[in-house]
This record gives sequence, C-alpha cells and structure tokens, in this order.
Amino acid sequence: MEKVKIGVIGVKGIGRIHINSIVSSENAELLAIADINEEAGKTAASNYKVEWYKNYEEMLELEDLDAVTICTPHFLHSQMALKALDHDKHVLVEKPMAISVSEADEMIQRSRKKGLKLGVVFQVRTMPINREIKRLIDSGEIGEIYRACIEACYFRTQAYYNRDAWRGKWATEGGGVLINQAIHDIDLMQWFLGRPVKIQGQIDTVYHDIEVEDLASATMLFENGAQGIFQASTIDPIQTKRLEVCGDKGKIEQDGGARYAVLKKTVKEYITSGEAWDNKQEFQWFEIKPKTEMISGHRAVIEDFAQAILSDREPSINGEEGRKALEILNAIILSSFEGKAVSLPINRKAYDDLLERLKKKQESPS
Repeated sequence: MEKVKIGVIGVKGIGRIHINSIVSSENAELLAIADINEEAGKTAASNYKVEWYKNYEEMLELEDLDAVTICTPHFLHSQMALKALDHDKHVLVEKPMAISVSEADEMIQRSRKKGLKLGVVFQVRTMPINREIKRLIDSGEIGEIYRACIEACYFRTQAYYNRDAWRGKWATEGGGVLINQAIHDIDLMQWFLGRPVKIQGQIDTVYHDIEVEDLASATMLFENGAQGIFQASTIDPIQTKRLEVCGDKGKIEQDGGARYAVLKKTVKEYITSGEAWDNKQEFQWFEIKPKTEMISGHRAVIEDFAQAILSDREPSINGEEGRKALEILNAIILSSFEGKAVSLPINRKAYDDLLERLKKKQESPS
C-alpha cells in the first residue's frame, strides 16, 4: 500500500477541512465522499473528481477503501464508527469521538477486536506552541506541577444553535460548551498534567435557549496531587483563552502570547529560607518559541493517522487517548447533577442513566 485510500463521511463544515488535508497529504488519497445532502455531496465530489454516496454504508462496501474519517454531528459518531469497523475499515473520528464514555469504550473494544486503527481528531495538540508547552512540562523545566488553571471562554449567538437542529440538545450534541468548544481545552489540560482522579463540576444554561450548558466550571485533583481549575463558556463577548501551569521550579503562562519562568530556587526552598514573611524570590522569564516548520492542524492528524496504518503502529491520538477528554467532561456534567465530586474512572451506568433522563425530560411535553 503506497497511500491510504480514505473516504470522508460528512462534507459540510469540518468535512471540507478533512478533504483538503487528505488531498494535500503525502500518505493519503481521497477515494470517495458520503453525505445525505445531495447538493453538498455532488458539488464536493465534482470538485475533487471522486464518487459521491448518499448512503455512507454503500461507500463502506468499496473494496479499495482503507479508512474513513467521520465528520458528522456528534450523535452519529459512534454508530458510524462501529459500522465502518464492521466493514474492516480503519476509522478517524472528529471530536468528540462519541457522546458518552461508554460509547467510546465500545468503539475502542471493537477496533481492538478487529485489529483496526481508531484515531480521534484533537488537532490543537499539534499546534507548535502546545507541543513546546508539553515538552517543557515533560522535561521537568518547571518542576513537579502542583496547580493549574485554564479559562476557555468563547462566544456563540443563538443563531449558531438555531442553524443546525442537532445543536444544543442532549440527545444529539450530548452537551454544550464542554463537548463542542472546550473539549479541546480539556484535552490539553489532561495532556499537559495527566489524568484527574476526582472532579467537582457545576454547569448551567445562563443565556441561550438550549437544553445543554453554556457555562461550566470544575475543580480537579490529579494523580500526582496537583489541583486544577477549569472554566468554560459560550457567553463571553470579550473572549478569554488563558492557561497557567505552576511547578516547584517555575511556571508557564499563555494568554495571547506564551512565556515561562524559572525560579533560582525551588518553591519549598523559598518557603523554608529567610526570616522575612515575604522574602524576595529570584526568577527569569523566557519567551516560548515553538518550532514552526512542523506541519500542524488537521493535516498533521491525518498524516499521522495514514502513517499509522502504513507502518502498523498506533495513531498518536488513538481511541484511548481520545476517550480521556470525553470522560472528563462526562464527569463534570455528572458531578453537577449529582451535586458532589465524582471519581475517575467514571461510573458508566450512572452517566448513561443521567443522559437518558435528560433526553426524556426534553422530549416530554411541557
């Protein structure tokens, strides 16, 4: 196999980015597309000189098809992935990989049983600045992490939710800002810091006419004892994207630009030294300068996924990696409704039961 032949399911919105990334890839080739929207499907097929299928299951019958990318609304991700795996196709699925962590479990189990690759799109990890922050943390440059804070405050109008019928509903979107916008920020937090073991969450619907949350907050306890604070929204016209990670040798700040500081002594040494209650601490700031020559974004994810198939290795963001952020946001939602902290691994049945209640509550007549 010289190139991985890929079919794209869903060509509107993010699907167009997948198509462009595939055709510009050295390791992948666009073989076909599938979309229930005839106009969008035929137009894309004509532009790229490939076959269009209204029914994606017909596309899965193609013998030459090696893999698919899934770019459809959230509630379709799991069932489409399972169907593709049953047709012996490798699968790359857009975030979120599913609506619930139990759906993600089934996808992972099926891919393992079939010996097929399952990848999840978290392209924000590939951005040069985030790769460099990850390197700084992993190298121990700022020492053992003891606290972190992320604000991921976006803005969406009501028209955004009204535009597509699946948005803003528990049954079809599976959540609000957490599962749609801030899932990238949640993924970065756990990628940088490791897995949380306990989460206390609070969600609310403040301003939008939707079923799901437009404001969410959480405190997290990580495996190494570090504490994290996370807040996200789609109600901030003055948008905020901020990261702060503190270690016993320094800290990282990202707020527009990015920089890190290195202390002359460790935090503990400063605390135990000197008689003054606030003795002067010495440190130096450095600008974070990422390597910009590397490819990033969706193209990087698709290149990696195709190479994983060609080399028979795991994708950098496989099913298990993609499941981590989903489990965290499921935990924030579960904690909010239960009114108490929840431990990870999350209780799958508890979350599935909650999701079913939320779906039925919205389906019932008012």
